[in-house]
Amino acid sequence: MGAAEPDVVVAGVLLVALAPVVLAAPPRWAVLAWLVMTNLDATGSGQPTNLEVGWLNAFKGLVLPAWLVWRLRQAGGDVHASIGGRCWAALALYAGLAATWSVFPLAGAKLALAMGGILLAAMALERAARAGLLDSRTILSFMLATLVLGVLQTALLGGGSFGYAGRGMPERFTSFVAAQQYAALLTALLAWVLWVPHMSAVRLNASVLALLAALAVNGSRTWSAGALLVLAVRALLYRHRTDLLRIAAAIAILASVPAVRRGLQAPSPAEPANRLTATASALIRGEDRPDGMGLGTARFRLRIYQGVWRAVQEGGVRPLVFGHGSASGGKLALELFPWAFRTETLDAARAIHNEWLRVLYEWGLVGLALWLAVLVSLAALAWKARRNEAGAALLSYLPALGLGLGTENILDGAGNAVTAGLLVLLALVLARYKEAEA
Repeated sequence: MGAAEPDVVVAGVLLVALAPVVLAAPPRWAVLAWLVMTNLDATGSGQPTNLEVGWLNAFKGLVLPAWLVWRLRQAGGDVHASIGGRCWAALALYAGLAATWSVFPLAGAKLALAMGGILLAAMALERAARAGLLDSRTILSFMLATLVLGVLQTALLGGGSFGYAGRGMPERFTSFVAAQQYAALLTALLAWVLWVPHMSAVRLNASVLALLAALAVNGSRTWSAGALLVLAVRALLYRHRTDLLRIAAAIAILASVPAVRRGLQAPSPAEPANRLTATASALIRGEDRPDGMGLGTARFRLRIYQGVWRAVQEGGVRPLVFGHGSASGGKLALELFPWAFRTETLDAARAIHNEWLRVLYEWGLVGLALWLAVLVSLAALAWKARRNEAGAALLSYLPALGLGLGTENILDGAGNAVTAGLLVLLALVLARYKEAEA
């Protein structure tokens, strides 16, 4: 899809319109505007990163978070000085170094900068939470804007870059970002809704059902499973009958995608069954649909994973220790799928679709050690803060995140929906749990 797609143009226009709000509006509005901007990708879904720089996205993912960190400097924060923060910064620096021996150096350098942007966003949101700006009102507004943008993009601009699922496949529900990235945000917001806000049962259940309906029409297998994990962790920790009912409702909603879709737009008479039920049917029957809707991407991912693991085993000692270079997974994609990818259109930083294998292949054991240190630090923080509502929300999201890291591209997500939800949960924990400790 080219950058001239109408949905991409609209995303760029909205980014430009919101930028002055982040730069000059009162802090609460600035934080909310930046969060809404994480739903806007100015280059389009799946555009290559190895040949050019997306300046609007770089401005959103690097410059604006840095500006917010400076604007909120009096609130203080310590995520950058924590063990996890330092290990993440070290991993980002190593990714930049590893770009120098990559076959896609520009894509590798952009990946390293994106990781730096994620740290800046974490710092900005932590300061916002400490200043009382990242409260329930702000996050509910962010959630509402996320859902509204999804409706606008899918109902009015569908068929463009973001919700495209393949020839003959139904349009996926998403905002102005890739459908999988949008689904990651919906799942994180679900974890927040279940734990953090103090609202009436009616509003809470309405919010849960709205997020589940959005996930159903989105069709992400990974994040739909992640949402069920969020609900399961909530049920285990809270042990209330209502949570079991929510799980049953989630399964029912996720299995009724065609019915949900009709609320947005009239489907084509030839529209195939939804992705979720097609996958479940293929797994139960042991046979996929002729169009491959059930297991098509699973077969693609499995072949990528097998190729990465074989390359790690056969690469020798030096690549095993130091890695093949940032974004070098693109080289494997070209070798494994020469009929599907070309160098000039390949998104090399998002080729492997598994962050665990990407870290090992691209950054070696050095990067893997830093990566595991970050994840262990995150899990330890969530566990220590589990008696706090924000800590419980983060803890309930981590199994979904672990699943997502095994099938999705998340590291290259500065200023994007795929990391925004996680960073909101993390910021709330850092602010509220630390305050409770003081």
